[in-house]
Amino acid sequence: MLGKEITIGGYFPGESIVHRLDPRTKFLCFFLLLTSVLLSSRPHSLIGPTLLSVAAMVGSGLGRRVWMNGLSKFRLMLLVTLFLNFFMDRDGVPIQFMGYVTPFSYEGLDMSVFLAAKIALAVTLSLTLTFTTLPWDLVRGLEFFMRPLNSFGISTKEACLVMFLALRFVPLLQEEWRRLIEAQESRGIDFRSGAISVRSRRLLSLFMPAITMVFRKSEELSTAMMARGFRPGEERTEYVTLSFTIEDYWVISMVTAVFFVSFI
Repeated sequence: MLGKEITIGGYFPGESIVHRLDPRTKFLCFFLLLTSVLLSSRPHSLIGPTLLSVAAMVGSGLGRRVWMNGLSKFRLMLLVTLFLNFFMDRDGVPIQFMGYVTPFSYEGLDMSVFLAAKIALAVTLSLTLTFTTLPWDLVRGLEFFMRPLNSFGISTKEACLVMFLALRFVPLLQEEWRRLIEAQESRGIDFRSGAISVRSRRLLSLFMPAITMVFRKSEELSTAMMARGFRPGEERTEYVTLSFTIEDYWVISMVTAVFFVSFI
């Protein structure tokens, strides 16, 4: 049941050091670590980001089951990346198995594992950000870094509000989609067996109810925002302002050091 309850982009309340960090700190650290992971060209350059990712997972206090279930949602993408690169990259020394020379190479195996590890690290960093930060705090942190765009006539507050609504709708739509599937399964429709074409036709039967549900949720959201006095384009105040603590400065310094060392 835990795997069904975990949704991509969902937030898990907690009082850990990772939860207490300022959202601007989390955004900056996420950007630095993700950049170092995606631009790394050698396996040993992933050591620093990997250690920090593991430390964040442990420091979040969410437990092993939460992380295993969250990462398992991306297992298909990781397997496709692993096998696709392994079968397509055949340059280098061929792999020998029981005296038989295979058409695959050790370099292809190393590269496929390396790319899969990079994707797994990127996913872990993204989950760490969303699991430990409220969606509205994510938007406030993002708005801080987008403020220079105001000088170009771009309303960053409204753009971040749209992002916040998108972040809020992702887990909501996942939960509603799961309820639709379970409702149809209780009526005898099997979505887990049969040919792909058969399962695709069965899933298409959920298309119209899902679209109707999205419009209904959007109308409810707009009504709630208008009832609370929301007016597009008008200045909004904040009840709680963001502030850095000594923990934020220590984490930023450590992540920045790892960012530069990974390229050296």
